Amino acid sequence: MSDIPDPVLERVRKGLSWPNWEQWNDRPIEPNLASLSAPIDHESRAVTVRRRLSLAKTVEQGGPYLEVFRAEAHERIERERGQDLGPLATFTFAIKDLLALQGRPMLAGSAVRQGAAPESATAPIVSMLEAQGAIAMGTVTLHEFAFGVTGVNPFAGTAVNPKAPDRITGGSSSGSAVAVADGSARVAIGTDTGGSIRGPASFCGIVGYKPSFGLYPSAGVFPLSGTLDHVGMFATTTSDIAVVHQALGFTLAASTIPARVGVARADIEAADADVQARVHAAMRALEDAGSELVDVQWPDAEKTFVTSTAIMFSEAAAIHARALEADPASYGADIRARLTLGADLTSVEVATAHEYRRQLVADVMATLACVDVIIGPTTPMVAPPSTLASDASLPPRIVANTRLGNVVGLPAISIPLPGGDVPVGLQVLAASDERAIGAAMAIEAALAASL
Repeated sequence: MSDIPDPVLERVRKGLSWPNWEQWNDRPIEPNLASLSAPIDHESRAVTVRRRLSLAKTVEQGGPYLEVFRAEAHERIERERGQDLGPLATFTFAIKDLLALQGRPMLAGSAVRQGAAPESATAPIVSMLEAQGAIAMGTVTLHEFAFGVTGVNPFAGTAVNPKAPDRITGGSSSGSAVAVADGSARVAIGTDTGGSIRGPASFCGIVGYKPSFGLYPSAGVFPLSGTLDHVGMFATTTSDIAVVHQALGFTLAASTIPARVGVARADIEAADADVQARVHAAMRALEDAGSELVDVQWPDAEKTFVTSTAIMFSEAAAIHARALEADPASYGADIRARLTLGADLTSVEVATAHEYRRQLVADVMATLACVDVIIGPTTPMVAPPSTLASDASLPPRIVANTRLGNVVGLPAISIPLPGGDVPVGLQVLAASDERAIGAAMAIEAALAASL
């Protein structure tokens, strides 16, 4: 074999070199969004924002915030008095510290970025919300680099679950979920690569929406896995999700009970007994509302887990390769272990995962051709006690039902189920965002009516 490098192979390897974060973030996309102006009572807006601010607590106080934008919020209220504002003027929102904010360093929940420079531009999704009148409450904590599902973060701080203080919040968008659950933010921006919005929503008793892949812009968001990352949001009701979604320029379908509801029976049977009972009650409510429930053959859970793990871990390893080599000690032990695993995967293994992904997309789309939506438990258990957060068996089980949505890139929403002392979420997955939101709103109403 010749020692001279093959020029074609060298070109391919050079072309496949992943950019570092600074290169990734130097081409911000400016939102091009027409304002949906509407008259508003400015005093009511001021009262609403002040009330929300009064609820905002930092991580040192047990809350989710790394920084509360009190001065900025008050200044904006005064500056905009007398102006016609957008439809989100009474909405406050929290920002996961994974998104760029001009003039502020973004730490991504990691000691690795303690010396990060202030960002040169704001992530478009933040600017889009502000353009419609929404007011930023502050930045919130997360699982380090969005690469974990417990929400525990010794460096940045761990938020307390308002609905179950002795239990974990879930992750990685832990702070975003808590900011909505504690009432300080009406909505919150999160990211979801394998369940990082839907899991915390389920554990904290709120709504978590992962839109279809690429629907909300990911520019200015620190990446974990370009194939699986989704930008989404939290709210207390699906109606608020719908209002924001429409204000951002996206269409909605009518809120109607889906005629045919696919049931992920295997996911229900694998869940704990208390979760099963709440899901079965929801199914009865849907039947009473007129839905026909149909058991569906869901893709093999192990194939989904293997596929998403190989893609996620290998892409994360590529993104973090330089930083991990330069400063391995600053990474949390759990993150370092996942990055090492990703780096050890072979090209054939990663390519196989992408082929599996193609097959899974085809399987799920074929199933959705026969039903309007597919439902099942968001997580197979209620939020585990905080004392068990380090249990290595927890993460794979927490994401057992959510990872498929990222692999196939379809919209999925977790809505809280009524009853019980600890929150349980119902996941609604559909072929389009319009259908997912419309169905989730109707299901939410049917559940409320069944009480």
